[in-house]
Amino acid sequence: MSRADALLGALRRRTRKHRRRGGILMYHCITEESVDPWAICVSPQAFDEQMAVLAQARAAVDLADFAGGAGRTRSGDRVAVTFDDGYVDNLTAALPVLEKYEIPATIFVIGHAVGRTREFWWDALHSALLGSGPLPQVLDFPFGEGRVFTLEEKPGDSAANIGWRADDAGEDTPRQRLFRELWDIIVVLEPAEQDEATDFLMEWAGHVPATPPSRVAVDAEQFARIAEHPLISLGSHTLDHVSLTDLSPQRQHTQIGAGHRMIEELSGRPVTRFSYPYGRFDDGARTAVRDLGIDIACTSVPLPTIVDDDPRALPRLQATEMNGDRFARWLGEDYGLLSRSR
Repeated sequence: MSRADALLGALRRRTRKHRRRGGILMYHCITEESVDPWAICVSPQAFDEQMAVLAQARAAVDLADFAGGAGRTRSGDRVAVTFDDGYVDNLTAALPVLEKYEIPATIFVIGHAVGRTREFWWDALHSALLGSGPLPQVLDFPFGEGRVFTLEEKPGDSAANIGWRADDAGEDTPRQRLFRELWDIIVVLEPAEQDEATDFLMEWAGHVPATPPSRVAVDAEQFARIAEHPLISLGSHTLDHVSLTDLSPQRQHTQIGAGHRMIEELSGRPVTRFSYPYGRFDDGARTAVRDLGIDIACTSVPLPTIVDDDPRALPRLQATEMNGDRFARWLGEDYGLLSRSR
């Protein structure tokens, strides 16, 4: 993130802190992970403490409150909880905590991920590159336009990968630079090619493919359990978790529409919520969402939401690994949320 972007973001946060506002939280995995470049993992203990903060403040509301003005208040004391992708730990680790505190949540599920028995490509990429084992010095990567990479590591580089954030830090080690470059190549490949690319990288790295149990999506039976739960609302997340802004309008419609229909068919009920993969959206994607009759669509723009926001492009705040006290300060000091409870 550039200094100009950081300053602009701070200005936008400051402006919104004085409007009628609310918060939409974004989670992915509820599991512990030592190497987590996108900070998408929150441990069960931290998640419990964060939900306790919302429960104590009586702040938790359903995402539907943000389709209109009901979710925004002068004190910013209404917060909705969402999850992207449909990881199995949303059922096994998150749901018991949500039940404990009686907190509603929306889970945005990728259509073709239901029943998937392997890691998502972004998880496999960091497994292959950011571990502590040695890597070959040369990578002849045949995907995309094809490139040859040279990896010249120094002693101690692997320790720097623990805690490294790919979204707000520079690339200080060869592995970090390689991770970012490969991520940018793989994200725009066809879905089948993405898996082929990460299989290739696993073999190059000398890793035996072994998907961690917590890093897979729900299967059909598990999907049915969350679909029937009174605290859970389902949303769609495209058919294949594609980068929508890299597709033609026609392919955007196909990915959004087919994924949406699949989640409706699997759940047996209408679905009126959507989340843009990687937070990427444009006018074509919003048009496709509107044409499907979707009421609410979420981005990953890190801001509280105000009344003027387009309900089909709502910002969300990514919750990361932090205890309850720090979580409350983060919401209050950075975004002006839960002000009354503080």
